[in-house]
Parts: sequence; C-alpha cells; structure tokens
Amino acid sequence: MPLLLLLLIGGGLFLIIKYIAVIATVTAIIISGITVITLACVWMGTSYSLHESGYHRYNSKQAYQEVESGLNQIAGDLVDIRLQLNEVAPYLRDMEFLRYARQNRKAEN
Repeated sequence: MPLLLLLLIGGGLFLIIKYIAVIATVTAIIISGITVITLACVWMGTSYSLHESGYHRYNSKQAYQEVESGLNQIAGDLVDIRLQLNEVAPYLRDMEFLRYARQNRKAEN
C-alpha cells in the first residue's frame, strides 16, 4: 500500500511538473513571437517614416565627409595663418615698441 501511494504521488508530481514545463515553454514561445512581431513592425514603420521624410542611408556619410573636408581645410588655413604670423611677428613687436616709445616721449615733454 505505501508503495502504491508513493507511486501515485510521484506520478502526480511528475505530471504536474511536466504540465508546468509545457505551459512555461508555450508561454515563452508566445511571448517571443509577439516580441519578434512587435520589433518587426517598429522597424518597418521607422524605415517607412524615414523614407517618406527623405532620409537616405548615404546622406549621413556624405554630410560627414563634407564636414571632415571642411575641418581639414580649416586646419590647413590655420597652419598658413600661423606661418604668416611668424613672418610678421617681429615687425609687429617693433611697431608695438614704437607706439609705446612715442607715448613715453609725450610723457617726458
């Protein structure tokens, strides 16, 4: 009798655990299917709205290349300006000295 009772309890627990596992598996499959469908709809909707607004993939690359070439041109211009300033710097220092020298002459008079 105790053996039969243990077999019934064990068999019942096995069936309960089996059904819980089946329910969990089916629930996971349903939730993952809903998630995939939702993500696909969001992706398609976003792609469609971007396409309708005039966005194209390669526009951003082109804009980036334009900005990069502009920055390279600015960097080259800065190098040229530095070279020109280095050439003119001694003359500017002389002019600054002369300006203050003239002020000192007026103060002495």
